[in-house]
Amino acid sequence: MDIIKLPIEYEKDMVDSRFRLVLAVAQRGRQLTEGSQPLVKSKYVKNITVALQEAIEGKLRYLTGDEARRAREFEYRMRRERLAHESMEEAAATSLEKMEDIKEAYKAEAIAISEHDDAEIEAAEEESFDEDVEDYED
Repeated sequence: MDIIKLPIEYEKDMVDSRFRLVLAVAQRGRQLTEGSQPLVKSKYVKNITVALQEAIEGKLRYLTGDEARRAREFEYRMRRERLAHESMEEAAATSLEKMEDIKEAYKAEAIAISEHDDAEIEAAEEESFDEDVEDYED
């Protein structure tokens, strides 16, 4: 059986309409794209074709009514939480990088101030020495 060719043959008692089959296969294809494991071994590579094969073989279960609404809300909430978690991890990594940059800038500034202070101290010591020499010569 080659499921790529039209018309697609499936058992009528398995799905109540072609429209529902299309929706279920599209949603399952998205799940496969996001990393879900296939329910069947397939010779096909494309996720949508694998999802169609799962549906035709009866491995794909679909929900209707209130059960479908609750499942969709749960899936939406889980996706939103996953995205929030990923963005928090990204923000934390960015914050760590910024902190490291700030530390490096602080170290460089501290070194520059230290070198500047050392130069001022040396200049003051030379002036003091020159004044002492002048006082001694007088």
